Amino acid sequence: MMPRKLGEEKSMNKEEILEKSREAKSDEGSQYAQNKGRRIGVAAMMILFIILILYNLFMGIDNNAIFALFWTYLGFESYGKYRFTKGKAELVGAIAGMIAGAGFLAGYLISTLV
Repeated sequence: MMPRKLGEEKSMNKEEILEKSREAKSDEGSQYAQNKGRRIGVAAMMILFIILILYNLFMGIDNNAIFALFWTYLGFESYGKYRFTKGKAELVGAIAGMIAGAGFLAGYLISTLV
C-alpha cells in the first residue's frame, strides 16, 4: 500500500461523505420546500373553511360536512405527529379530532337522509 500525501485523506473522506449524501436520496432543500408548501396549503384550506362556514351560516346551510372534514384532518394530523413524538397531547388531539370528525359526519349523513 502506498503512503498517502498530506490532504489526500481529507478529500477521500469528503468524497465518501458526498457519495453517502447522494445515496440517501434526501435533499434538505426539497424537504424544506415541501414543508413550506404544506404550511401554505393548510393555511389556504383553513381560510376556505372559514369562508364556507360563514357563508353557510349566512345562508342557513348546515356546516356538518365542513366540520367533519376539518376535525378529521386535525385528528389524523395529530395522529401522524403522535406516531413520531409519542406525546400525550398529540394522542388526545388525535382521538378527539377523529371522534369529532366521525360525529359531524354522522350528523351530516343523518341530515341528508331524512
